[in-house]
Amino acid sequence: MSTNDDLEYGPTPDDAEYEHTDIEPSIASKFAVWLGVAMALSLGIVYGTFWLFEGQTEDADRAAMQYPLAVGQIKEPTGPRLQVQPFKDVYQLKRAEQDKLTSYGWVDQGTGVVRIPIEDAMRLIGERGGISASQPAADGLGKFVQDSSAGRTSAPRH
Repeated sequence: MSTNDDLEYGPTPDDAEYEHTDIEPSIASKFAVWLGVAMALSLGIVYGTFWLFEGQTEDADRAAMQYPLAVGQIKEPTGPRLQVQPFKDVYQLKRAEQDKLTSYGWVDQGTGVVRIPIEDAMRLIGERGGISASQPAADGLGKFVQDSSAGRTSAPRH
């Protein structure tokens, strides 16, 4: 061994088989054993998970072979459903309302009530003089319902 003393670690004994500043061999061997155990355990978990998912895929494939016409079909759930595309539904509603406001059609054919485009209706009202404010309001239009301690009451609008 070296006759030079290492001032940082102290003198190395003459009968030393390894540098005392190195790791102890028993600690290194224990670390290697536990590292191997951890790797084997990880391999087992990964393989087990793969085996489980592969089995589920095989079951699904087997069901698809048994019922080939049902592959890709989605069964609609029963009961109340949420809107799948709310923006599309609102667009279709506004489009239908706009079509009603801009087209002719029957409201009630039995009584002869029709609807006309809103532009034509406003033009006709303007030509005929419109609705005057001096006409009496229909029964109940000049009142509003309010809640009070005596129950619901109606009061005149001011």
